[in-house]
Amino acid sequence: MFEGIIDGLKYALKYERSILRRYLILGSFDGLLLTLGIIMSAIVEHIKVKDTEIAILSGLTAVSISSMWNSLIVEAKEKREEYKELERQMMKSLKGTIYDYGTKATIVLSAFAHGISPFLGLIVLYSYITTRNVVMVLSASSFVLFMLGLSYEGEIKDKIESGILILVAGLFTALLTYLLGS
Repeated sequence: MFEGIIDGLKYALKYERSILRRYLILGSFDGLLLTLGIIMSAIVEHIKVKDTEIAILSGLTAVSISSMWNSLIVEAKEKREEYKELERQMMKSLKGTIYDYGTKATIVLSAFAHGISPFLGLIVLYSYITTRNVVMVLSASSFVLFMLGLSYEGEIKDKIESGILILVAGLFTALLTYLLGS
């Protein structure tokens, strides 16, 4: 059984990498925008750094749990349907096969990836705690958001385009939350 679990993990990391990458990107994006939004509002409202830190950590924890649960539910449902369809096509049970273990590993890894990734927002929080400077916060978040866009698949042109689109979303979030706080 242990060997099956290891094989399943290898299978998931080899053949389901794009799903895992998407969940990492989606969760990271959520965490970064949440953190940026709270910081911009806190700066406008002159909220203490400690209170801002608690709000962000609470928000990231909530987004993390939500992300993990959502991906667990969605992936379990989707993978179960794919699994059943493959069994119908092959006209036999796949229980105990590498595909069985790989499917289960993909579900768990997807939930883990989507659950842990919002905490990338801690980079932006750390830049705020250490500098208390809006320019540094915007610079750090812009850099991380752009790099996040580069992690999508595709040619370099597509990656740069994704990076720019994600960066624009971050700057729009910063502007909107700043204006809401004003």
